[in-house]
Amino acid sequence: MLLAAIATAACCAGAQTGPEAEIKTLELRLSDLVVHGNWDEYEKHLAPDYTRIASHGKLLNKEDVMADFRTGPRKIIVMEPEELQIRIHEGDAILQGQLTTSVRESGRVTTRVERFTHVFVKKDGEWLLAAEQETTIGK
Repeated sequence: MLLAAIATAACCAGAQTGPEAEIKTLELRLSDLVVHGNWDEYEKHLAPDYTRIASHGKLLNKEDVMADFRTGPRKIIVMEPEELQIRIHEGDAILQGQLTTSVRESGRVTTRVERFTHVFVKKDGEWLLAAEQETTIGK
């Protein structure tokens, strides 16, 4: 399902060129990397000073987030970004949207819906995720 969304984004990125299409395609790619547990590739798309405010309010740095991804007891099985709104400001991009995530942990699958904000910066011609914040909104 997510791979189809990436293919659609790539298709549409050809029709809609520019930074907005690049950010949308990258966002879908990042979600796919998380679902497949490809942490080394995911980390390549994070800025060196990346930070995340998790839904519980804790501020995490890049090392904290990557350690949790790599060693956490849960498995993210679905991650669907929707309602994406992108604003470009010079060399930065702000992406806001809704994210539905299903997680398998201890034999149970739970689903949560969040609103999120991602901030991307462009370094050496490549977009990097620099900061993110998420808030759980329920189903």
